[in-house]
Parts: sequence; C-alpha cells; structure tokens
Amino acid sequence: MNARVDKQWKDKGLTGYSTEAILGTLGHYGITLDEAGYKAFAADKFPLEIAVEWKGQWKGTGQFAAYPYAAANELFGRLLPEKPAPMKTAHIVLDLIANALKLVSAREDANLDAAFKNWDALVPTLPPQGDRRDAFLREFVTFIESWAQTFNELPERLAKVGKKEEALRFARVHEVLFADREGCMTSLVRAQTGEREAAVADLSKWAADATRDVYARYSALDALFQLEEFETVKKGGLEIFDAAAEQAKWGLADSIAHLLGHLVQKVGSDAAYMREVRTRLDRAHQHTGGHH
Repeated sequence: MNARVDKQWKDKGLTGYSTEAILGTLGHYGITLDEAGYKAFAADKFPLEIAVEWKGQWKGTGQFAAYPYAAANELFGRLLPEKPAPMKTAHIVLDLIANALKLVSAREDANLDAAFKNWDALVPTLPPQGDRRDAFLREFVTFIESWAQTFNELPERLAKVGKKEEALRFARVHEVLFADREGCMTSLVRAQTGEREAAVADLSKWAADATRDVYARYSALDALFQLEEFETVKKGGLEIFDAAAEQAKWGLADSIAHLLGHLVQKVGSDAAYMREVRTRLDRAHQHTGGHH
C-alpha cells in the first residue's frame, strides 16, 4: 500500500482521496489495517471512539497530528454507509436549523419539508437507547455545540410565528435524539399554541415524579423555566438537584444548581431559599471544578 495523502489534506478534506491513500497514511504513521480490518474494528464504534483508540499508536505530528479522527470519520462514511455517522447526523440537523430559521423569518427560500425528508430517512438508522446512543450523542453534540441554543429555541420560535405543525415536528427531532426530552419539547409548543394549562400540568407532573429518570425530570423543570413558571421551578428544583446528587450525576446537578441560580437572579427569593441554592452550587462545584 504505497498511496498516501499529501500535506494539503487539511485544506482540501479527505473526500477527494482514495481509500487506499487514506489507509496508507494511517499505516505510515502507525495504524496498519485494510478495508476489512477497519470494518471489523469499527463495527461497534463511532469515529471519535475509533480515533481515541488509535491515539496511543499514532506517530503523526504537524499537519498529520489531527489526521486520525478525520480518517476514521471519512472511512466510516465510505465503508459503513448503513450506519449513522454523528457528523452526517449533525449536517442533517444543521440543515433543519437553517431552514427553520428561514421559515421563522418568512423567507421564500425556506424548504423545511425537504430537510425533514432527510431527517425522516435517518431516524430508523439511529442506534437504540443505551450506551451506543449515548456514545453517538456525545460525538454528535460536538458538531452542533455552537448552534445548541438556537436548536433548543426553534420549536417555540416556530410556534410563535404560527407554524404549529412545523414546531411540533421540530420538537420531535429533540425528543427522538434525546429520550429525556420526551414530551417536554412538544409541551413547550403546546403551551404556545393554546394548550398552556394542560402543557404546564404535564410538565409539573413529570418534574415532581420521583420515579422518573432524573434527566427527564430536569428536562421538564427546564421547560417550566422557559415558560416562566418560576414558582413551580422553585418548589421542585431543590428536590431534583438532591436526586441527581444522590446518584452522583454531578454534571446534571451543576446544571440544575445554575438554573436555580438564574431563577433567584431573575425573580428574587427569601434569604433561606438563596442559602439553599448557594449550598447546592457549592456542592456541585466541588465535584465539577466549576465556578460561581
């Protein structure tokens, strides 16, 4: 295997290079495998996991220091096209975001239906809930991180401009990807389209349900915060933090504590409640290394 990728690969991307050249470059810098070997190695992994496993053997520096992930991702799409790739999924979601924003702005070139066709075709291929879905999502979110706030806001924004059907479809994108948001994103749309009382009742019930997964409880709490149901958030937030802390889910606990901190800043509270929030912020930061 003599073919290799040249130093301009970072500018040009790997799409134009042959599979032989991509594999040849991997072999030159310490990762020797052929197409069959890659398929077998990648069968139960996603590109980021593959690159992490290759890291200890990788000898490339300079222009080739970042090559393992790019190669893993390109080969994943070529050799395992039936599997959903986190980057490809992100591109589809970003296309949804772009067209939804056009629709919100009443632009004539909005084509959300076409974007949803790509999404609908992808959904059956997504990994099932569990460890594989979690690994997939960890990689996926790195690609949409800068658009996360817009992604989260779009169901409500679509609803507010009278696009209820599109808003519900967009809410379901969230709920299909992130199981803990099930019902919560559609409730935000319902609240904006004439069903506020029923939607708030559902969210309040889910947030208070101690038998429910703590991530799902937080999703309901966050939706209530977005709907400015501050007394309900105040009432249930400390309990949900304590449930997350009991399970040592400190990243989640930190998010809950900060949500309650924003609540106190926004609407105020008595000294006793503020002490409770401050105590939980301190606990979360002790475990996450965060700051106030």
